[in-house]
Amino acid sequence: MNAKPSVLSVIVPCFNEQESLPRFYEAICAAARELPELEFELLFVDDGSSDDTLEIMRRLRQSDPRVRYLSFSRNFGKEAALLAGFEHATGELLTVMEMVSPSER
Repeated sequence: MNAKPSVLSVIVPCFNEQESLPRFYEAICAAARELPELEFELLFVDDGSSDDTLEIMRRLRQSDPRVRYLSFSRNFGKEAALLAGFEHATGELLTVMEMVSPSER
């Protein structure tokens, strides 16, 4: 009898990530394909972005049921975004990933 795969919730705080979000999504999906023993939930938390980050999250959700998102009405900070992600994650396993722009490397 095969056991049900564990669900890994990947919590991603986002603030003005319209440029990085599509590339990040593609990279995380590629990584997920390499781990067939896990199911993935991608939980993006928009921390009051003023760009198109939220719209991109909405489009990703429409095309991929593994994507979920939360959106704050204003910027509350990374810690608040992480806490919201932890409170809303549904997986048995949790991890946090942050997007880093090339200028921050």
